This record gives sequence, C-alpha cells and structure tokens, in this order.
Amino acid sequence: MFPYSLKVIMRRLRLVRFNRNLLVFMIFLAISIAFWFMQSLQETKEVSIAYTLKVEDVPTRVIFTSDLPEQVNVNYTGKVWDALYHKFLANEQHEVVLKFKDIDNQDGKIVIDANAVRRAVVRMADKDMVYTSVTPNRIEVYYSHGQHKRVPVTFGGKISTATGRFLGETILMPDSVDVFAPSHMYDSIRSISTEKIIYTEVEDTIMARLALNAPRGVKLTPDSVKAKFCVDIYIDKTLQVPIYCANVPNNRIMRLFPLKTSVTFLVSATLYDEIKPDDFIIIADYSETSNDTKRCRLHVSQKPNNIRNLRISPEYVEYVIEQETE
Repeated sequence: MFPYSLKVIMRRLRLVRFNRNLLVFMIFLAISIAFWFMQSLQETKEVSIAYTLKVEDVPTRVIFTSDLPEQVNVNYTGKVWDALYHKFLANEQHEVVLKFKDIDNQDGKIVIDANAVRRAVVRMADKDMVYTSVTPNRIEVYYSHGQHKRVPVTFGGKISTATGRFLGETILMPDSVDVFAPSHMYDSIRSISTEKIIYTEVEDTIMARLALNAPRGVKLTPDSVKAKFCVDIYIDKTLQVPIYCANVPNNRIMRLFPLKTSVTFLVSATLYDEIKPDDFIIIADYSETSNDTKRCRLHVSQKPNNIRNLRISPEYVEYVIEQETE
C-alpha cells in the first residue's frame, strides 16, 4: 500500500512545472535574510539580564524583617550576538553575591545600591558588554538582632449594625502577636492594628480573616488574625427595683410612696436573663426635698454597663419627712 502511494505522489510531482523566476527570487530572498540576520547580530542593542540576589556571611542572630528581592535586572549595551551569548549560552551563573558587612549601615538595615550591584557583575560580564543600569537601583532591607516582644492587636476598621442590632464583643484570635523590629523602632511599637476594613448594616455575627498593618521594616508572627464580631438583637426588659433614700440626716426619717419603681431598658438577647434588680440602685435624694412640694425626683445611681435606653416609671415619688423619736 505504501509503495503504491509513493509512486502516485512522485508521478504527480513530475507533472508540476516549477517557475524558474520564482525559484531565483526565493534563493535571493533567503540570501538577503541571512545577510540581514548576520548584520543584526553586529548591531549594538540594550539587553536586560536577571541575576539572582544573594547576601552571604549574615550573622546568625540577624533576622530580616522585610523581604529581600529574589533577583535584580541588570541592563547592558553591546552587540546582539554578545548579549545573546551572555544571556543564554554562556556557562555561568547569573548571581549577584554581596557580603553582609559591605552593605550593612549599622542602623538595622542593609542598603544595596546600583554601585554595589555594578561592582559584583562587571567582573562576570563579557568585556564587550557595557553595564548601564540596574533595576531596582536601590534596595533597603530591614533586620533585627533577634529581639522581639509580644504586643496586643487592635481592630483598625469600622463596623455598623442594622437597626435593632448592636455590636457586642469583638474577638481577635490571637489577640497579640510577636514583633521583630530594628532597634530604632523596637521601643515605639505598643500595639498592632488590623487592616482598615469597613462593615455596614451587619445583622448577624460574622467571622473574617484580617491582615495586620505592619510598619515598614517590621515582621509580625503571625501576620494575620481571625476576627469574630458578635452581633446581637435588643430586647425590652422591665424590672421592679426598690428605691433607696440618700443623704437623710440622722434625726430624720424619709418615707416614700411607692417603695419601688419600674426600670425598663434594652438588653441583648444573650444577656437578658443575667440582668437582675440588684444590678440597679435608684435613689431619692433628701437634699432635693423642699417645703413647697411633696414630690422628689428619682436618680439612677448604679446600672449595668451592657444596657441602653434606660427609663424609670414613675420618675417622681411622694415622700413624708418625719422627726425620729428617741
């Protein structure tokens, strides 16, 4: 089968008449492309080569608190052939290796500038390749000498609840993180805040993973926290609370009518059963009495912190002042 097909193909090819002019044109076109390519290789171009960045002889106690770039891009000018050879064909490692002591400025950071990179790569590049620039042209990396401390985490965003709801407890897990920082920043860090995220019209408890705002040159462990925003609903509650007399002289008796008042307030559903009459102190102040009236205004002397919109009824009570008998 195969020999038969081959014979058919060869027979048909013999029937094809090549255009001699087209053949000549194609030959000269190929020669022109070859000359153009050879000429292009002799032209001067700019080429960018990526070098892996390494820092050697780092002291054992040094901990980098900001990221060191993995590579830098070094720009050269030279003939295209030299550039291609140096970038792809040369048997060499494209690495920029720097000594820690040569780039340490003794202020909790190392500085890698264009001159440091140039000195490292010039001796590796071909003599026909001319160094022009490096990107980035300046790198600053912060470090600490191993000192760290634990500081609290605060919520840096805002949260608002829907009508009839309120924000109860905000729980951050963990509530503190380890801070590694250069010595000149170490003492000034008292707390770390989360990212500035905003929640609006929240109706129910929500969970979120929040990043932490680390100042430049500071490393945090961990670098994010879980946040739980406990949202609850308000419920009206009414209690009968006894009324106490205050500032009554030793030789006086102050009798009140009635002896109790109704205290109404809003409280979360989860704390509804925990609020008791003993959590309130309602007083009638003897110093506010006068001969012109027999009614005295009531005051709330003590109340729980986790309630709101407190009302008392009645707000005034009648009183009688009696002389105490021996």
